[in-house]
Amino acid sequence: MLRGLIVVSGLVFILLNGLQPAQAQHQTFLEEVANGQAETVLNRIAKDMLLLEARDAEGNTPLLIAARNGHVSLVRDLLAIGADVNALNNKARDILNIATTTRTPELARIALAAGADPTMVTSVYRGSALIYSSARGQVEIVRMLIEAGAPLNRINAIGWTALLEAVILGDGSQPYVEIVSLLLDAGADRDQADRDGLTPLDHARQKGYGALVRLLVRQGE
Repeated sequence: MLRGLIVVSGLVFILLNGLQPAQAQHQTFLEEVANGQAETVLNRIAKDMLLLEARDAEGNTPLLIAARNGHVSLVRDLLAIGADVNALNNKARDILNIATTTRTPELARIALAAGADPTMVTSVYRGSALIYSSARGQVEIVRMLIEAGAPLNRINAIGWTALLEAVILGDGSQPYVEIVSLLLDAGADRDQADRDGLTPLDHARQKGYGALVRLLVRQGE
């Protein structure tokens, strides 16, 4: 009798807080993913493969949640059992974008090996993982994306390429010099201007980034 009352009380609590039992279980599962409880997560998925496609309030799948929380081993496990490596959340961020946000090149390496598409249009700015990683100064990820065939001259909704973002949003420090060099060596268009007609070289000069100016001038000779 007491056990029955406890169960009923628990259900009443869940319902009063706006969650049906199934929703509560869904939320619990996503929390387990965020906490990196790999054994529990994998056991749940083994019983219900649809959980691989579950989404949190921000549209993140279990794979993206695991990536955002730094659970690299769980990311591997989820990919091994069929998680969609090209899933996008509500802000159109994929695992390659998340690798940049979390500064985790290993995530990008794992994702690319699992078939992540470096050519996808990502983010609300309709850019790409290469544009984002160039803006964030992530040299190793930029190198991997270039080698994987990421589009070098894509123009996002703001009118910027990866090269423009590296100059405009970077601080001219060594990581950005390396990124600009990588992009130029791979064939990025140094003359592609923004909507105001300013090229990467123009921006580098305006910001006083001497190393970038020399690099861009030398590339054009």
